[in-house]
Amino acid sequence: MPSINWEAVGAIAQLLGDLVVGVTLVYLAAQVRQGNRVARLQVRQRMVEQAERELYAQMANPAVSFANVKAGALSEEEQARLALFLIAFMRQREWEWFQLHDGAIGEDVYKAYQEVIAIHLGTTRGRKWWTVIGRFAFNSEFVAEVDELLAKTADSTYLRDIRAWENA
Repeated sequence: MPSINWEAVGAIAQLLGDLVVGVTLVYLAAQVRQGNRVARLQVRQRMVEQAERELYAQMANPAVSFANVKAGALSEEEQARLALFLIAFMRQREWEWFQLHDGAIGEDVYKAYQEVIAIHLGTTRGRKWWTVIGRFAFNSEFVAEVDELLAKTADSTYLRDIRAWENA
């Protein structure tokens, strides 16, 4: 009767165990990559939905946006509406900044969404709101980045241009 080489059996079992571990690690890596991709897609979807909500809110009440470029002083109600809009608007931009730093979105996506800051804060009134009260409600690193953006950005005429584009 032949004897069983237990060392060989143990070596084969060890090899099979190592193979199973390797296959499991490859599978888990694929799952993590897929999970990360889904998370990035969900972040992008939320960004699109938030941008649409901002646009729809402005369509429902364009006076809030136009208050940013209105000649003369604003009424208390106009000031409150504009300030609250700017807080909500900038809170979304800050959330996008956090998503960039968490690796959920890339620099290219972030920059595309950040460009709109210059539209709302790039006006004289928007810059004043940011300097006097707005900047104190946000992350200091985000504030520094917005300050840098505004320092290198000319005054925005976008909201005024909206009123005049058809006659151009």
